[in-house]
Amino acid sequence: MNLTPKITLFLMCSAINSAFTQTKFNTLYEHLNISKTTPYNTTLTLQKDSLYQIMVMQKGIDVMLLWLDKTGKQILEKDSPNGRFGFEVFEYSPSKTEQYTLKIQQFEEDTNADQGQVSLYIKKFSKAEIRRRKADQAALLIENNKNVLTLDIDHFWEAFDQLKQCNTTWDSILTIQNLYLDRATAGLLDFIRVRNFSAEAFVATIRQYPKYYHTVRPYTYETKKAEPQIEEVFEQFKGIYTNFKPFKVCFAIGVHRTGGTVSDRFVLIGTEMTTVGRKVDFSELGPDWMPKDTTKEPNIPLQIRGIIAHECVHTQQRNTLDSNAITCNQLYSSLREGIANFIGELLTGTTNYSATNIYGDKNERALWNEFKSTLCWPNAEKWMYNGDTVKDRPADLGYYIGYKITQAYYAQAKDKSKAIVEIIEMDDPLSFLQKSKYDQKKK
Repeated sequence: MNLTPKITLFLMCSAINSAFTQTKFNTLYEHLNISKTTPYNTTLTLQKDSLYQIMVMQKGIDVMLLWLDKTGKQILEKDSPNGRFGFEVFEYSPSKTEQYTLKIQQFEEDTNADQGQVSLYIKKFSKAEIRRRKADQAALLIENNKNVLTLDIDHFWEAFDQLKQCNTTWDSILTIQNLYLDRATAGLLDFIRVRNFSAEAFVATIRQYPKYYHTVRPYTYETKKAEPQIEEVFEQFKGIYTNFKPFKVCFAIGVHRTGGTVSDRFVLIGTEMTTVGRKVDFSELGPDWMPKDTTKEPNIPLQIRGIIAHECVHTQQRNTLDSNAITCNQLYSSLREGIANFIGELLTGTTNYSATNIYGDKNERALWNEFKSTLCWPNAEKWMYNGDTVKDRPADLGYYIGYKITQAYYAQAKDKSKAIVEIIEMDDPLSFLQKSKYDQKKK
């Protein structure tokens, strides 16, 4: 796989950026200078019913793209929430042969750079590529109607295999963009938005962890066997929670920075992180990523069931506090995750014996006293998502604290069905803690 940084296809633009230039298709334009006073404008003659893709890579300046017809009327505007780096991408298919103008200008914001550079690539799809696109769209219609989406996994590995034919970084970026991101299911589209995935980030991550991606591949296909387990979780959730709102699950391949998250309609699973087995090569990631038990292969469908049970709780939780609740961020964040773990266990009937929970059970009182001393800290960085900074004890002990408070709340409730509703819909963390009586038990 050739992912070398040298780019051979480029054309230095010698014209002043604010002047109108005629751009060739399928040619990379590098080092285009953009500033507050100097946008970049180029005219393009597009053919009727052809398909074009405009890609602009931001290199230290946040830009917006304006697409104008021959009269200067604006047709569309594109600005993704990706800041000063990453791609702005859109596609266009004209209904008639006509001249258009692309304008790249600095996004007006105080935090933006006054000047910077971008790269521009305008791709004209071949007839064969357009036929493939139509076939992809038909397949996506079928896939997007499912409750569990796995097609993105196939698309990723198709793009991954094609990387070996790439001679430049730009070739690799185009391959990931066209064979994976442009063919995204509705779930992956949400994942791209929520986690800001880009073709450039995929190329960089694969270059950094090639052994890992090669060896995790067989395990990612195991997700296709998990659909019955996931449907079972859905049915069980409906049975214990009367306010259950239907949602879907999307399994996709990410850039190894999130195992699971949610959008307003999907549980989104980073399959490259959640489906690992004993044959996965972790040497590029370091020993902290190595599973504790490498003597046997995990039951990945069963493992996925637990992950989905946790994440699907987040799809049902309220995202705002009660108007009368006191803001208490550290406790609130820990409770949300602890609640997801607790309800997840009710749904699956299994207990999580992670290193975090084992350590927590041995040191519960001391941990609670430490946690309580910063109970309403503005953030939960001492207790959550701290795998890169914590020392001498497991990360994410806030999950454990939130779980134990939730467990106490459920145990003291006389009406368990009502308690489940109150737990999932928790929107007042301090009141929830008080009603759980957890603090009294730990004194």
